[in-house]
Amino acid sequence: MPARWTDGQAGFLSVLKRLLGMPDYAAYVAHVQTCHPERPVPSEREFYDEYVRTRYGDGPTRCC
Repeated sequence: MPARWTDGQAGFLSVLKRLLGMPDYAAYVAHVQTCHPERPVPSEREFYDEYVRTRYGDGPTRCC
């Protein structure tokens, strides 16, 4: 997120992403650092690649 965003704007974007089913990298990093400090934090690109692979890896989610 751009550095010029306020905390309120960043929080709104985080909530919006969750509502739309999009991953929130900043929230994920905070979770990993807090709950799993022994795990390496993936790059943002690795995080999104894993999200797409997990969500759509078994092919289309609908018939048409």
